[in-house]
Amino acid sequence: MIVLRYELEHFDLVSKQITYVLLGTESYHSIEEVLLPSTPRPGDPIFFTKKFVNHPEYRWEVIKIDMAPAARRRTYVVTLKKRPQINKEHYLKNILAARRGPVGHVLRPWAIVEVEFGQFLEIGKANGDVRSTKRYTDTMQRLSMPKRRLAIVNQVFSRVDDLIQVIPISSKKPDANELACIEVTADLSNMVNYQKPSWAVCRMMQTVTASRIIAPLIQRVPHAPPMRDKGFRTLVRGPIREALKDAIMYGVAADSRVADAAALEQARLATAQLTSQVATLAQRVAELERNTAVYERWADEEHFTLADLQGIYAE
Repeated sequence: MIVLRYELEHFDLVSKQITYVLLGTESYHSIEEVLLPSTPRPGDPIFFTKKFVNHPEYRWEVIKIDMAPAARRRTYVVTLKKRPQINKEHYLKNILAARRGPVGHVLRPWAIVEVEFGQFLEIGKANGDVRSTKRYTDTMQRLSMPKRRLAIVNQVFSRVDDLIQVIPISSKKPDANELACIEVTADLSNMVNYQKPSWAVCRMMQTVTASRIIAPLIQRVPHAPPMRDKGFRTLVRGPIREALKDAIMYGVAADSRVADAAALEQARLATAQLTSQVATLAQRVAELERNTAVYERWADEEHFTLADLQGIYAE
């Protein structure tokens, strides 16, 4: 038998003491392995979704995972901490329901959104060992894109159950020769909690449902309380957008398309230059034709022939 015990870490501001309050337990009979939230590491917080009786929260921060040493049954103790909750009205699915319109009326390509990609889990075994979920392929696996993070909308599929293709944003610096990553730090200046160098990771582009997308928290006015941008008005623009177009091609292994696009752009510029030259020459020819007509009229009135004029102006 395996028991999961969930405890809430509570810090008393008066006594400065930390206490633990039981949130709930889960008991597993004839089960050899159970899913556990991953153990957090310094600088890499882990979050966990669970609904407990008499608690409105769904999302919790994982503080630690321990074994209860004196427990008669194998007991894993998961210590959680309360976190600010996101109101359900800020999820795209609920925004669409409130506006009674298709996703394309709310969300457009290049918008910055917040996406709940999910968290890694681990396996707690009946003998006390903790292992990876590599045998549980229906859970999120290592090297998948985890956590709640910002992303850039690449495509909006309005007629396919509100599916959205997004490019995840990561603070992990890519290799210098990685062409499928573009730094987007400059376009995140008004994003709350994301004030650090960040890159769009085009090799990890994914399609997610509207229920995973959250209105991003922004600081629109300095010193004012931050707000959730339910209009998704912050967009990637200018040179970063243009660079992203190439990075997306590298991300889907369409490198040749980038070269083709560059060649087409060069051909377009050359064609534009030739078109300009032709227009200039045509203007010059028209001017010469007008002058020639004047000269011919004058020569006819003065009874000069071309041979006469050539003789006069032989020099």
